[in-house]
Amino acid sequence: MNLNPRDAQNDRHGFAVYAVFAVAGSAQVAAISELRRAMYSRVEDPPAYINAPAHVTVKRLFAGIPNVEEIQEAIHGICESVKPFRIELEAELESRGSNSSSLAIPVKITQELVAVNQALESAISPLADTEFGSSDFHPHMTVFQDASPEESGKGMRLARGLRLGTGFYVETLEMMARTAPSRGGRWTSLASFEMDIWS
Repeated sequence: MNLNPRDAQNDRHGFAVYAVFAVAGSAQVAAISELRRAMYSRVEDPPAYINAPAHVTVKRLFAGIPNVEEIQEAIHGICESVKPFRIELEAELESRGSNSSSLAIPVKITQELVAVNQALESAISPLADTEFGSSDFHPHMTVFQDASPEESGKGMRLARGLRLGTGFYVETLEMMARTAPSRGGRWTSLASFEMDIWS
């Protein structure tokens, strides 16, 4: 069965989907937030990702969790044993979807990034009833997605001036949750987890 996270409804905790993000550096977050605000300035129901910080999703979207604290304990346990690492961005933006409805920045696959993804998948998958998408890991940083042709055209023009540097350091992971609907909903950080910066 091919489930679409955009169709997910809020659960008893008040959220439709959950994810784990490695949030980008402050300048990158500001640049992408500014682009999204300009892109959707005249839209009544912008997509929920407009308020999510620029990030790389390190655990694919999931839902159907009986206990939020149990997920947080699993993430905390992983972060305690992981050293901070750098995420490297590829130089070229990548247009995706029909009519270029999405724009993303591919991320270089590193041993550290794959290890974090695999640890999170192994720890969280047994605790979630639903996972969205393939377990194949294709790290990227989304600039925009699911845009109408008009929105996409505006986003593409704005993206020409985007200067994001070569990457960012990851010292914390964020457990994030989105309310339904996917257009008009909102992403919220539920908890931050520091990595092992002391040993």
